[in-house]
Amino acid sequence: MSRRTEIQVGATVLVALAITLWGVTWLKELSLARQVRVWRVTFPQTGGLSSSDEVRVNGLRKGNVSRVELLGDHVLVELALASEITLTTDSRVAIRNVGLMGEKVIAVDLSAHGVAYTPRDTISGVYEKGLPEVLADMGGTVDAVTRLATQLQTIAEVMDKNGMLDRTVTNFHSTSEQLKLAVSENRALLKETMVNLNAASRTAKSLTTDREAQLKRTLDSFERSAASMERLTVRLDSLRGSLQSVSGKIDRGDGSLGRLVNDPQLYEDAKASVTQLKALIEDIKKNPKKYINLRVF
Repeated sequence: MSRRTEIQVGATVLVALAITLWGVTWLKELSLARQVRVWRVTFPQTGGLSSSDEVRVNGLRKGNVSRVELLGDHVLVELALASEITLTTDSRVAIRNVGLMGEKVIAVDLSAHGVAYTPRDTISGVYEKGLPEVLADMGGTVDAVTRLATQLQTIAEVMDKNGMLDRTVTNFHSTSEQLKLAVSENRALLKETMVNLNAASRTAKSLTTDREAQLKRTLDSFERSAASMERLTVRLDSLRGSLQSVSGKIDRGDGSLGRLVNDPQLYEDAKASVTQLKALIEDIKKNPKKYINLRVF
């Protein structure tokens, strides 16, 4: 076999191998495309998430990340999940850290409740901070604590130079001793006060327990009195209306009393009649025979 023939055979084998690999890959992708559904999820950030990262549904691997792209101020992530997985509005999709090195996965907390999404819908996802983000946030906190400790140390040094720190500690110790002495001296009084409070509590409890029926009757009496007062108020209001009506009639001159009040001449005539009647009565008392003629047969 010549060298040219060998080259032709080798090239033919390589081409056939390439075609075979391409066919296998295409058939595999076609099979996977039939077995998965793609879901669109947006996140505020991804924290280093990349294509081919796994997707776990309730802890089980059920797909992977097929595409990641920036969409405005959010990141659009396409998830290729097993075809039997259906996301709902009660499901939660989050970017979660696994391991100490901060590896990212898509964690789906699947729920059968809620309205089912379709692959055309865009789902809002959640980004969960991992250990690296927490450590980064703690860095700022540690710096703040360090600055605070430095300031406290500076204040302590200044107070120590001026002797204020020793005096403060001495005063605090003295105050503590005085408080301890006051508590010791008044321990009996405090105990007696607690005993009195306990006795007063028991007395109040016995009064309310033993006289529960009486208290209930008293409350019922108050309730009946309140109802009676309400009825009396209604009657007084009615009486007030009647008095206002009578007063209005008198002011308008209706009736005898109204005419008497509003007609001065009628008032003067009535006054004169009363005066004459009084004079007649006095004359009858003085001269009864003048008016009474009594004969006995």
